[in-house]
Amino acid sequence: MRGDCELRCLNAVKNMVFYRNGQPMQNPFTHKTYLDVSTDEFKKDRIWLVNSDCCKSYFGLLENDREEFESVLRVAQPNPDASRFPDFIFENGFIEHFQVTSSAVTKKGAKHTKKENEFRRKVDADTKKLKAEWNETPSFDAVRSKSWAFTNPTHSYEFLADSFKHNWEHHMGSYGKYIGSRQIGMFMIEYPEFALAMCENVYQNWIDGMSQGDMREQEKFKEYRLSRDKNLLQYVYQFKDEIQYVVFLNHMRIEVIRTENIPYLIKLLPWDYIIYPLMVNTVASVYNISVPADPKQEGEIDDKT
Repeated sequence: MRGDCELRCLNAVKNMVFYRNGQPMQNPFTHKTYLDVSTDEFKKDRIWLVNSDCCKSYFGLLENDREEFESVLRVAQPNPDASRFPDFIFENGFIEHFQVTSSAVTKKGAKHTKKENEFRRKVDADTKKLKAEWNETPSFDAVRSKSWAFTNPTHSYEFLADSFKHNWEHHMGSYGKYIGSRQIGMFMIEYPEFALAMCENVYQNWIDGMSQGDMREQEKFKEYRLSRDKNLLQYVYQFKDEIQYVVFLNHMRIEVIRTENIPYLIKLLPWDYIIYPLMVNTVASVYNISVPADPKQEGEIDDKT
């Protein structure tokens, strides 16, 4: 079902592709943006209308793939039937969004989401009470504050892989019932949690204390990246005929993967990656100090009343 979350993710991808520093790319001669041109004009003026830095987020896309992806991203519209698959449609295909989690999942959903929502509700409720109390007893000479802390529940790569496959297969079930155009299928997968990190396991079977000269250092990320996960890349590759593109979003970056070319990407990954949970604490704080009213302004208000 389409909602704010799906639109937010789609807009994030558009911002990566069609914007720079918050401003839409435009043809310097016509001053048109990707929103102002026809399909033929877009293909002709892509060099001006697309942020070249987005290629750093493209994995396995040939030039015709890049043009195809950007063209459908430009024209994709929300499904008029918000309760049905897919979330977004265009003339020859679709985009479907879903979220994955690296926390345990119960019948009530992901434990991380449940615990985080409880935390935010408590912060909102307590903040409302504090504002009322602080308004009744103003403090003019000292800053008052209140903080709340939220610690991530247990996270693991195993939970993430299970969530990824479970949600993928659920949406493939909806795909099988879809009677619209399926020439270009795209899954937009969001991992909203800041909970996993990765490092390349280049030192497997390494002799302790042995030097490596100026050979390359291992890759390390303070985030989970699908483009480095050979296990899930191989899983996704099974569906290359149905799903042509996977767009993966985490809290730090966006990755666009051409499923057909995953074998070539895996060749660039000679080592496996160790994927491990981060120790994360989220802190919310509010601060208060009262400012005395200007007597002159108070007098003006009294005169007017």
